[in-house]
Amino acid sequence: MRTLFAGGTLAAALLVALTGCGGGKPPEQAKAKVKGTITLDNKPLQTGKIVFDAANGQPPADMDILDGKFEGNAPVGKCKVQITSFKQMTMKEKLEKEGKKPMDGPGYDQPMEVNLLPDRYNVKSEITREVFADKPNDFTFDLKSK
Repeated sequence: MRTLFAGGTLAAALLVALTGCGGGKPPEQAKAKVKGTITLDNKPLQTGKIVFDAANGQPPADMDILDGKFEGNAPVGKCKVQITSFKQMTMKEKLEKEGKKPMDGPGYDQPMEVNLLPDRYNVKSEITREVFADKPNDFTFDLKSK
């Protein structure tokens, strides 16, 4: 009898732990349609990704950029924005582009993905935009390579 009671208590505790206190799924976070344009040095950014992150536990929303335009759904509220544009090139090409002396040796001629945008637009971004549920969310980003 004592073993049966202990087993039942353990099963009940396990059931509560697995389902959570409220049970069911968490409520959906509000999202709204966003769209916009992105230029780099006054020309449409050919390809890339833009991310809207509300930093509230909701997953960030990422959208493709094509010919300087993006469109999708983003979390409602103040969002941190990160923009990237990757291109395949070798380390040798990257160093030449940066005006540095290219090096020779193993690996310098292997293709790799290189972000063409400065860190201030992505990993060090301080760009924010407010996404509204009941207003148009049309954003313009004018980026500079230098």
